[in-house]
Amino acid sequence: MNFVRAFRPIGLASIIACTLPCPQALTQPLPPAAETDVALDLLLTRHAQKILDDHQLRRSRSTGISVGASVDIQQGKLVISFGAGILPSEDDHSLEELEQHIRNTLEAYTTQAGVGEVETVILYEGKPYWEHFPRGISAQEQGSARQAGGQVLVSASHGLLRVHPGMGWEFQRPVRNGVQEDLITPGYADELQRLLEDRGGVTVHRARRGGGGAHPDSMRPWYEMSARYHLKDLLPDRTDIWNHFANSTASDREVSDDIRARPYYANHLGVAGMLSIHTNADVPGVARGSRVFYHSSKPADRQLADLTLCYMRELITAQEGYADFPVPRGGVAAGHGENNFATMPSIVVEVAFHTNAADAAALQDPVFRAASMKGVEKGYRLFREGKGCVPLKAEPIQGIRLPQGSSQQVDVAFEGYPQYPIELVTTNVGCPPGWTCSDGKVRITSPDDKPSQITLRCENAGSAPILWDTRVVDADGVESPPVRHVVQCIRTSRGLSEAPIISAGVEPATAG
Repeated sequence: MNFVRAFRPIGLASIIACTLPCPQALTQPLPPAAETDVALDLLLTRHAQKILDDHQLRRSRSTGISVGASVDIQQGKLVISFGAGILPSEDDHSLEELEQHIRNTLEAYTTQAGVGEVETVILYEGKPYWEHFPRGISAQEQGSARQAGGQVLVSASHGLLRVHPGMGWEFQRPVRNGVQEDLITPGYADELQRLLEDRGGVTVHRARRGGGGAHPDSMRPWYEMSARYHLKDLLPDRTDIWNHFANSTASDREVSDDIRARPYYANHLGVAGMLSIHTNADVPGVARGSRVFYHSSKPADRQLADLTLCYMRELITAQEGYADFPVPRGGVAAGHGENNFATMPSIVVEVAFHTNAADAAALQDPVFRAASMKGVEKGYRLFREGKGCVPLKAEPIQGIRLPQGSSQQVDVAFEGYPQYPIELVTTNVGCPPGWTCSDGKVRITSPDDKPSQITLRCENAGSAPILWDTRVVDADGVESPPVRHVVQCIRTSRGLSEAPIISAGVEPATAG
């Protein structure tokens, strides 16, 4: 089947003629299209090359390196291919930011073109990045045999770093839309730590230092500093952890040290998991939503990434104002150093895009912060328990017939992993004229409080069908889709005095 979308020549020309950044091009609806993907591939390649050339110029490097991009529409796959000359002599993480900016920008364009979600594959001279740097088992990886199931490392992204040769201190990310990634992620890590300890019962280690006090060299607050300097202070003799690139002459070599120090510290601790919290960026500023990255050479990472997104989606979209917040179905394979060098299951959580105004507003909202981190905690907890992605859902409820003045308890079965206490909420959606129908609610404090039942009651002397919706609502505000069911009230000669007593603590749904 051929590609069923394309561009009118005039529309495509106006987009290609716009050099990055050019968000206005993305705000215009793209025309429906005929049978070619050549135009889209050209558009993506032009933008990828522009980002690459700008990257090289900022570092006073050659702009003669090529990059190309193509989309397989039917397979939903975007392939970004770098030519020769871009790879470093050693795996120093110097391409991570470039790779992510190109990926995020091109994915935004494919979405605007009507392709939808795509799986992105990035190749360097025809191979994934990590295949160019095969690794043996080093001393840093010996800790994997003693991983502690009840411990996890939480790593908030970036922080202040010393830049050579001037030795000035700089944040790693600029302020965009009122958000500085280096300073906002520690609050997310604090939230996640509390949830992991309270709900998961795990011991949490942190890659960066919080609290008071000042870093002695920079005299800046410790909470502003990157992990490298906290680990240097904590483990002064372990230069292999925090000073891996001691022989490098790159001006940003301590950036590479910082990236490598985080997984090396996790390996040193022997933790069972590593959760890295970031905010995301693209060049045009239109990409939105959460992303979770895993390393393709570590199968468990993908499962953890997918579960984390599953429950981030469940928790975030349950909050008022965030029902449409974009959270993809699956994680993204990438070569982040934080994943690659960690021996335990590890993911990089990009909570939202600080380059997008709507996402940046969400990042500064305590409601969004709590919901997103509840999703990360839940995903990690259920991953440890060997459970899967099971959104909260009530099972069908069979209709019943009730004589006048009687009531009946009805089981409400559901699937999922709600946060207790939960409520079974029954709402009337069809009450006969002249009748009074009142809603019902049942509170269940723990999973051991069985069975999960609602009480339905008929008090009117007439006969009529009554329609109800019942849903499960958990302590985090997650709601199952409502289940429609019917109660057929039947007129009898019995009086209301024979109606059964309703159990204390149960608010029945009644009609009469």
